[in-house]
This record gives sequence, C-alpha cells and structure tokens, in this order.
Amino acid sequence: MALDITSGLKFLHSKEIIHRDLHSKNILVNDRKLLIADLGLSKKLAEVTTNSKGNTHGMLEYIDPQFFKDKKYKKNKESDIYSLGVLLWEITSGHIPFSECSKDILFRDYIKGGGREEPIKGTPTEYQKLYQECWSDEPKSRPNIEKVL
Repeated sequence: MALDITSGLKFLHSKEIIHRDLHSKNILVNDRKLLIADLGLSKKLAEVTTNSKGNTHGMLEYIDPQFFKDKKYKKNKESDIYSLGVLLWEITSGHIPFSECSKDILFRDYIKGGGREEPIKGTPTEYQKLYQECWSDEPKSRPNIEKVL
C-alpha cells in the first residue's frame, strides 16, 4: 500500500506537479493497486501562488503546519511529503488521524505547535522513523520522495 502511494507521488513530483490535497479519501484501488486521485488542486510548481489564510483547501489532518503559520507559504513538494507521512501513519493505524480532535482553531493550534499522532504499537521502527521524518515541523528536514521510496 505505502509503496503504491509513494510511487504515485514520486511520479507526480518527477513531473514537477504537487498534489496539494493528498489524503486517504483521494486514494483509489484499481486491480489491487492503489492510485492517487483527485488532482483538482494539483499544480505545477511554477504555478503555485501564496497561501491565503481564508482559503484552506484539503483535510486539516493532512495539511502542512507551515500553511497555518505563514500566510505567504506556498504548498510545495515538502507539503506533499508531510501529507504522505500522515497517510503512512494512517496505514499502520487503520483509522483517520486525529479522529478524536475537534476540527477547529484548537486543532490547527495543536498541529502548528508540533502535535502529531502517537506511533502505533508494533510498527517497525524504520517505518515509524520514516513517517515521523515526513511530518517534521520543519519542511527542509523532511526527506525527499526518493528517500521515502
């Protein structure tokens, strides 16, 4: 599962496309393969404009915290990697991240403050380390898609 999703994101990034709305509801299954869908918010990197505070697109649980911290922040490959990290965690847990949190300002503040889901007991250490690196608060500390793969 993780390999299919990561390979799909690698393909998009190789074309200089960022998804900007990567989450489990945008993953489809076709012939036992997982495919990234809903490219409606996707853009070429060169076309990305700055963030507008009143214009939050996507599911909060998967949005790069930098988006909430800096109104001039542009979603980028590192933003997709953050979302991928949350998605990798979701694969091990079997449920939507932060399902017990309210989806309001407090939730945003929790994410902005570095709050993340707890690792799932029994998750292989290397896999856990990988998704935690992906959801690092600092975008430049996140691995690129080649390292994730």
